[in-house]
Amino acid sequence: MRVPISELSRRRWLRAAGLISTGLGLAPAGARATGLHSGRLRTIDDLDTPAMIIDLDILEKNIREMQELCNRIPIPLQVHTKTHKNPEIARMQLRQGAVGICCQKLGEAEVMVAHGIYENILIPYNLVGEQKLVRLARLAKRARLTVAVDSEYTARGISEQLQRDGGRVRVLVEIDTGGRRTGVQSPQAALELAQKVSRLPNLELRGIMTYPSRIEAKPVLEETIDLFRKAGLPLDEISGGGTGAEAVSKEIGCNVTRSGSYAFEGLQRINTTTNPPNPTTCATRVIVTVVSTPTPERIIIDAGQKGFERNPPNPYGYVVDHPEARIYTMSVEHGHVDVRACSHKFRVGERLMVIPQHQETTLNLHEEVYGVRNGRIEVIWPVAGRGKLR
Repeated sequence: MRVPISELSRRRWLRAAGLISTGLGLAPAGARATGLHSGRLRTIDDLDTPAMIIDLDILEKNIREMQELCNRIPIPLQVHTKTHKNPEIARMQLRQGAVGICCQKLGEAEVMVAHGIYENILIPYNLVGEQKLVRLARLAKRARLTVAVDSEYTARGISEQLQRDGGRVRVLVEIDTGGRRTGVQSPQAALELAQKVSRLPNLELRGIMTYPSRIEAKPVLEETIDLFRKAGLPLDEISGGGTGAEAVSKEIGCNVTRSGSYAFEGLQRINTTTNPPNPTTCATRVIVTVVSTPTPERIIIDAGQKGFERNPPNPYGYVVDHPEARIYTMSVEHGHVDVRACSHKFRVGERLMVIPQHQETTLNLHEEVYGVRNGRIEVIWPVAGRGKLR
């Protein structure tokens, strides 16, 4: 028979075993956690693995070059924070010249506002359900928000909650121009929804948005814009989006473009074929350790699906110092690497740097990220927006 252990007995057992209870689990008695300012973490060699780092030189270069590109086009840039989930990086983008931020989920917007970013926040996601609407109304009293809608149900729900709680938000009507995700399905449907939004209390119609910006969308947007103007509806914002599509946004008639992944990937989305991960443009790396060399053809690293992501395109990442190595599969905690094409003889304990194929999804699995310059750790950032799915 199992005998219940009281909390007092449990604590006595922990002390007798040489363990103490901490807020983060169990630690040896007398052990001290390495804090952010303990001075123990100076270089990437001091990091336990797996650990995610950001090359600050590349990050700053990517932010600067994207803003310069948008200035030349010219088109205002509104930056997606879902890439980095970090208020400090968002501030870097705003200082460089971005006109606002996009937060894909309400929880991300709450994080940004809690860290002092209040102006021109777009939530380009349909917000449905009382719990979210109560939070939206609360946030609308602290920040200047714009939301996207593609149905009267969504717009009316937001309006009614704001009438109850107070506050006001701006609204963009989303139109599907070929992305086949969310959005009304025709210019006429966009007009009809916009007319309804314009009559709802506590909502301010601002215009339209679409994703992604595609040249094929130009006739649809032109028709929608024409209908709005003939109806006397506002078109302060015509918002397009997608890293690498900034010039297309301008060409199809948008007056603002939304980009996010460029901060980590450069000015073009990375993929496995036309634009594989490039160490000169990709800012993030996951530092891993070789924990097994079971055969001459295969090594195992200490990060698997929980350290990268579950279902990325193959290969899972780019091994910076050994590009011939191929991470061909991952189990939950192990990365499986084919090293047949490498002349290097790998050994247990060796550390590798891997650029993940999907950098923002990988970041969402890590509690903190280390900002690094020339191998030295300059800053440790908690991933503030991590797990904000609601």
